[in-house]
Amino acid sequence: MYTIRRVLVVSIIALTLLASAIKAMRAQPEPTAPVAAGAVVPLAPFTSVELRDGVKAVLQYGPVQRVTLLKGSPEVTQVAVAGGEWLVIEKCRDKCPRGYELEIEIVTPKIAGISVAHGGTIESRGSFPRQAEISLAVSNGGTIDTRSILADKITAAVAEGGRIFAKPGTIMLASVVNGGIITYWGDAQVTSSTQHGGQVTKGAAADADKPLSDFNLPLPSVPNVPHVHSIQPVRNQ
Repeated sequence: MYTIRRVLVVSIIALTLLASAIKAMRAQPEPTAPVAAGAVVPLAPFTSVELRDGVKAVLQYGPVQRVTLLKGSPEVTQVAVAGGEWLVIEKCRDKCPRGYELEIEIVTPKIAGISVAHGGTIESRGSFPRQAEISLAVSNGGTIDTRSILADKITAAVAEGGRIFAKPGTIMLASVVNGGIITYWGDAQVTSSTQHGGQVTKGAAADADKPLSDFNLPLPSVPNVPHVHSIQPVRNQ
């Protein structure tokens, strides 16, 4: 019974996390005034971040929230706050110009959730104060790297490919559906659920501070066998 309860908890939380990300994606962002590249984007306060369609972002600690467009055009990219909670960054409002690149710097004193959809990367840098809880979700490809943020509880979900690197302090609930990788560091209690391919694994100590650019991890392929369902707790080494 205990194992079944743990599995149900992981599955329910993973579905809730993905549902929240989808809700944020469907929310209508509030319009913002145009800004020049390299300038700070005027925005309402936010608690979570969502990247859509190949955004490259750096997340850093700071006492005052600030979002800066480092590379790209504000006429092409949409940056806005949706639902009074999610900072939504969409690489291109319409079709992207050929070779278009976008880089964003996000500064915030705390972070409650991060979502990446359809490619893109967000990487935390520098030191953050210890966070109580963070929810992380990747769908249809992309990377979230929050190794520099120690959070007591982390809920992580990957669906249809992608990867998450995280450092839970006490508890981690991890779910992978239809391919993807979740790698964690530390000795937290980790409960995992994998369905139709994917991995939840403990990272090597030597890689704890390794630059993200040095990781060259091919995502595991999704097996062709239908109805494969494997659920197992991750045992810390």
